[in-house]
Amino acid sequence: MVRILQVVGYKKSGKTTVVNQLIAAAKQQGLTVSVIKHHGDQSGQEIDIPLKRDHLTYMASGADESIVEGYDYVHKLSRPKSLERIIAEDITSSPDLILIEGYKHADYDKLVLLRTAEDTALLDLKYIRQVIQTEDIPAIDFSQFI
Repeated sequence: MVRILQVVGYKKSGKTTVVNQLIAAAKQQGLTVSVIKHHGDQSGQEIDIPLKRDHLTYMASGADESIVEGYDYVHKLSRPKSLERIIAEDITSSPDLILIEGYKHADYDKLVLLRTAEDTALLDLKYIRQVIQTEDIPAIDFSQFI
């Protein structure tokens, strides 16, 4: 059965670093891993690549989905949908582990990353497995969460 684990925290709390460490720990155990990232920053005009790229302009023109293959990857874009639909429809590799970066309020086990005392509002979330202070990340053995 697939395991699902979320990594949540505010911007620059170490979420991507932790997800990468969890991936490495899972791969050392011979597991397959899929990752879903919620891009919560609404202030910018770009998500990792400029909006002028062809497959993004197709979405802007009204396409429901746009897929491009290149640089050894396939990048798929679709209209926004719930995390549950993304898991059900878009993860096709039957992974052992799904890591989710973000989606704070989803109902899965969570590693909560805290940068400062002000971040403690995150402790009101459900399904918290462990709280991690950002400065402690380098010393943690992430295989314990796999």
